[in-house]
Amino acid sequence: MLSETEKQVFEYIESNRDLMIKFLRELVAIDTQTPPGLNYDKICEVLDRKYSSLGCETSIHEATEKYMELSGAASLGLEGPRSNLVAEYKGADEGPNIHISAHIDTAAIQSEGWTVPPLGGKITKDTPYEKSIHDKGGGYIWGRGVADDKGEITAMTLALEAIHKLGVKLKGDLILTGNCDEEIGGVAGLGYLIREGIVEADMGIQLDGGLTGIGLAAMGRTRFQLETHGVSYHGQVPILGVNAIEKMSKLNVALNDYWRNVLLRHKVPVPGIDLGEALRERGITDLTAMLNIGTVRGGVQGATVPDHCTQEILRGMVPGETFQEVYDEFKAVLDGVKSTDADLDYSLDVINYREGYVIEADDPYALSCQSIIQEATGKKLPFTGTLASTDMNYQVVDGGMPCVNFGVGGTYSRGHKQDENASIDEIIECSKAVALIIMRKLGVA
Repeated sequence: MLSETEKQVFEYIESNRDLMIKFLRELVAIDTQTPPGLNYDKICEVLDRKYSSLGCETSIHEATEKYMELSGAASLGLEGPRSNLVAEYKGADEGPNIHISAHIDTAAIQSEGWTVPPLGGKITKDTPYEKSIHDKGGGYIWGRGVADDKGEITAMTLALEAIHKLGVKLKGDLILTGNCDEEIGGVAGLGYLIREGIVEADMGIQLDGGLTGIGLAAMGRTRFQLETHGVSYHGQVPILGVNAIEKMSKLNVALNDYWRNVLLRHKVPVPGIDLGEALRERGITDLTAMLNIGTVRGGVQGATVPDHCTQEILRGMVPGETFQEVYDEFKAVLDGVKSTDADLDYSLDVINYREGYVIEADDPYALSCQSIIQEATGKKLPFTGTLASTDMNYQVVDGGMPCVNFGVGGTYSRGHKQDENASIDEIIECSKAVALIIMRKLGVA
């Protein structure tokens, strides 16, 4: 049952939705799509002013060149400073602290297909697409990042604002971060903040996802860049050249066999955690390793034997797999093909990687957060997992903290697609859930 203080916080959140929308529109107007990842410094300045006004000790941290290299900056075409905002709201007593993370970058904006300005933050009463289960008639906001992940930043900001403006004294410390580059691996974002010890906490929340489930498990991934090297010659005399695309095709046959017949057997069971109906229909109920050949580039014209071919390949890593294990196994597949072809010459580079994680469905922290979210929203959300990867791996794997993942959006919100949108009511519900977890976990003095 909600206390009087908690009821007042919820009332503040409800009554300040117009200010919330204004702040979200300000964030959406700042183009932080990655790559290239420009304007992180600008959005961090906005967040710095906001959190400073709410009683936080704030700091902006720019990832070092080392983390840019680990991010694969050259391969991915990254530009601009990798800025990250850290805001600490000090508690009144010595107690546990909690870290709440949301990312400031967005997916790329398609050049065509939008029916609304992608940086406009347009407000509508209804949507021509699927509706949020939390829609109570409060309308929708449109633009890149409204659901992934600037709606979440706004939700946690409003939660803190309610607590601060109402004079609620927390016992423990609250740490909020707006971190960059989640969409491309988060190495220079939350990876930098946690691996360098800038952020340390007893427990965490990863605000990135939807308000239809509580994420407890995700895959890791390694992004490879594979290149084959050939010898150019006239395309009508290919026997005197070495065709790099042909050599890449041989590697691809082996890689396809590897993922279909080997990787699909790499599984980690996740009892009590739902991976979704679409995967269940394909017989996938466990976290399962997979592989995707994402890009192919090579050659100059049909009349010339291509002397190079380059591919980007993503290898999904089940929790417990290390980068070195994955690298060695992947390279063994390539070397197996090379041993049968003296003319095959390749080079393999790693763009970036992050490892997977599982928080068990019977974990006390996860169960308590599920109960708190139900009290805040009126809905008991199931525990979910994903074959994708998230920044929460840095909190769990590197930070060693129990953590849960939820947020704004889902299938209705068209994340990463044209016409991304978010239910305003859902952002409000997310803010209430965040506020209640903060008060319950840190305690009210």
